Amino acid sequence: MSGGLASLQSRVERISRQYETAFGIEPGNDWIVLKLQEELGELTQAYLAKTRRSRHRLEGAEGQEALARELADVLGFTLALAERMGIDAEAAVKAKWLKYETAP
Repeated sequence: MSGGLASLQSRVERISRQYETAFGIEPGNDWIVLKLQEELGELTQAYLAKTRRSRHRLEGAEGQEALARELADVLGFTLALAERMGIDAEAAVKAKWLKYETAP
């Protein structure tokens, strides 16, 4: 693994282990996948509230902050899952997404 994302991936996974202990969650990967799904739902809710397509509307900075928090949760649980499954997230993104990048 390389650079900042690899370090972040490892740090986030350690925090997910602390979360398991603090909340009495049985260690394993299943809960991370389920939590990721939950957080994706919360990200969708925040997006809809920020873009005024929900009865719960979040204006200005409040909406931006809610969206950022939920995006961080989705990214965090994605990185934790990658770490536990032995996947280099940075290399995976490069292989899947950046192969389409064109030179400026």
